[in-house]
Amino acid sequence: AFGGLARSGGASAHFMSGFFRGSSTEQVKCVNADQKLIRSMEKQGKFPQHFTKKVDMSKVSMDVLRPWITKRITELLGFEDDIVVEFCMTHLEKPPEKGLDPKFLQINLTGFMERKAAPFCSELWTHLLSAQESPVGVPRDFIEEKKDELRKKREEAERVE
Repeated sequence: AFGGLARSGGASAHFMSGFFRGSSTEQVKCVNADQKLIRSMEKQGKFPQHFTKKVDMSKVSMDVLRPWITKRITELLGFEDDIVVEFCMTHLEKPPEKGLDPKFLQINLTGFMERKAAPFCSELWTHLLSAQESPVGVPRDFIEEKKDELRKKREEAERVE
């Protein structure tokens, strides 16, 4: 009775073609829509060139980046929004299996940040690329800012003495 199914490749293969196992049709449509939007925006040159470079998050110190992400999102939105910050952090700390994609992050953040998502993601990706090159996982700009801050404090302390 089951011989016919085995020879034809099985009933589930026929019914499930085009779908990911464990995904609903709505999820597949959503992913495809995001991919179509990304391809369309790529053709229009809407993504910066540095988005083509990969980031290895294991080389990045998220303890240093988290305060910058919180501060920058707050500056751009004009108010503190923990949901957007956590959404961004989760995307960075638990990237999809195929790796971290700044284009996908930008598309997803656009729902929260509108036109401010693009400059934010560009700045963020620049910092992530810089951080992965640093031996301590901190973006070069952050290190320079900290040096300037310490130098100014030292100069002020010398003036007070």
